[in-house]
Amino acid sequence: MVAGSFFLTPATALRYEKHDRKVRRMSKEEELGIGKERRRLDMNEEYYRLSAKDIDNWEQKRVKRLPGEHDGIL
Repeated sequence: MVAGSFFLTPATALRYEKHDRKVRRMSKEEELGIGKERRRLDMNEEYYRLSAKDIDNWEQKRVKRLPGEHDGIL
């Protein structure tokens, strides 16, 4: 009985360690899917990129609604 307890204790510990390696907490960055591949943000570059867009000429487009969803048209 005592020998079985000495044998099963490390085996049980290995089982839980293996489970902990598979299941772990995710950080906020991992949840959002952002990581090392995100690009650096430069305020000057963003300003010039956005100022180059033509914001005066645009067209309003309706979003396709789900079946049964109210579309707001009277």
